[in-house]
Amino acid sequence: MMALMIVGLMAGSAAAQTDWEMTGGLAITETTLDVWNDVIDNLNNSFENGFTNPNNGTIIPTRNEEKAENIDRVPMFFVGARKDINENWTGELRYEYIFGTIEGEAEAVIGGTNPSNFVWEKQEAKLDVQLHGITALADYQLNERWTVGGGIGIYNGTKNKDFEGEIFKALNASGKKVTPDDEDFDLDAISYRLGVGYERAFAENWDFNANLDYLYIEIDDEDDGNVYSNGFSYGAGVTYNF
Repeated sequence: MMALMIVGLMAGSAAAQTDWEMTGGLAITETTLDVWNDVIDNLNNSFENGFTNPNNGTIIPTRNEEKAENIDRVPMFFVGARKDINENWTGELRYEYIFGTIEGEAEAVIGGTNPSNFVWEKQEAKLDVQLHGITALADYQLNERWTVGGGIGIYNGTKNKDFEGEIFKALNASGKKVTPDDEDFDLDAISYRLGVGYERAFAENWDFNANLDYLYIEIDDEDDGNVYSNGFSYGAGVTYNF
């Protein structure tokens, strides 16, 4: 909320100054979230091949599994204000919202002694991540349309884990790292990026812009500790010139 207020105030002041611009758009960012993806892979293995009974080590049969996808790319919305620093350099401050959700499920045996009288129940797992941040960027103008630049961003947010079903409840009671109901964990992150940008006017006061960045993120996860990600970010948006 504070991030949105800051950007809003900047945009408000920009309206009175012709050298300010407001920009916004969407980016798709590749990720390498190995720590979280390892958890997803373990879940998928249980959905497909059966859960390990925490009491005796036997395999609990499963069926009708729907695997969760690895987090290999995430969307990011952004809005901000920018201003020419001098003839060659432009500074930008913007709010960014990064988010993603994965879900998986399978039916597992929770009762019965043989296949003819097995009692089946759906076991569901969901992971939802949201990050809100402020990013400071600087771009160097190569020519009328192309720029190179980079910046740093600071984020905070939450990771929600939701495991539903009797098997997950039993695993939680045994000390395994799952939660029987919704539980939020705090996230703090910092990002670094370097890339190229393209801009072209398409109407009076309006420009189309696109960027290709290499983005590195360090996440401090209350649940899993340090999580790292890097990959290319492909963005597109519009700019309004006041």
